Amino acid sequence: MNRIRTTGAALAFVLAVPGVAAAQQPVPLPAPSLLVLARVPRYETVRYWRHEPERGRSESQKSPLQIHAGFFDPDGNAANSFAFGLRGGPMVDEHIQLGIGLDWYHESENQRDVVSTSSQNGTPVVVTRELARASSDLLPLQAFLQVNLGSGRSLIPYVGIAGGYQVLFLSATDFQTGSDYNATFGGWGWQTWAGAALPLGSRSRLFGEAFFNSAQVGRDVDDPVSPVTYRELVDENGVGMRFGLSWGF
Repeated sequence: MNRIRTTGAALAFVLAVPGVAAAQQPVPLPAPSLLVLARVPRYETVRYWRHEPERGRSESQKSPLQIHAGFFDPDGNAANSFAFGLRGGPMVDEHIQLGIGLDWYHESENQRDVVSTSSQNGTPVVVTRELARASSDLLPLQAFLQVNLGSGRSLIPYVGIAGGYQVLFLSATDFQTGSDYNATFGGWGWQTWAGAALPLGSRSRLFGEAFFNSAQVGRDVDDPVSPVTYRELVDENGVGMRFGLSWGF
């Protein structure tokens, strides 16, 4: 009986040794990447979007500006007015621009009388007396639409039309009588023009254009003698030329 118990205990010990040895061996760990992924929770409400690069400057809306100078010749006026102005606004698309423009047409005249002529060391000297002086300043403030009829690096033809309010300032002095005249006129008018632009680069252009201005400005005047109010009108119809630089394309 003792032999049977001893044999059974020995057999149990032999069978238990491999299990103990296996329990004492280190358990292999999963790879670090798998372990990290196993610990990241999943959220069904999370959404991911692909990052898109920002649009470049060329794709953004452009607002070209221009500055110009030239002359304006009113109908029935022998003298030309100096013209200066600017306009600008956003490009609706590649060919159409909307915006605001402001011009200044200045004209001055002097009336002189020759008093005497002489010669100093062979140089003729003319002495004059200023009899009268007059000046006019026309300021059209207008909204415009301009259409470019071409694109590229060659000449770009274009046409435009504008409409708005025009103000005329007149002043005159008669030095013989000592009287002065100052008046301000106003009224609605419009312009149209056609020209061509030469690109200097990707964002600037030189241009020249011919334009036509049509306006009738006026003012109300009270008669100092009788209780009557009458209206003075001045026609500002005429043609002119403008040359300048535009940029911001």
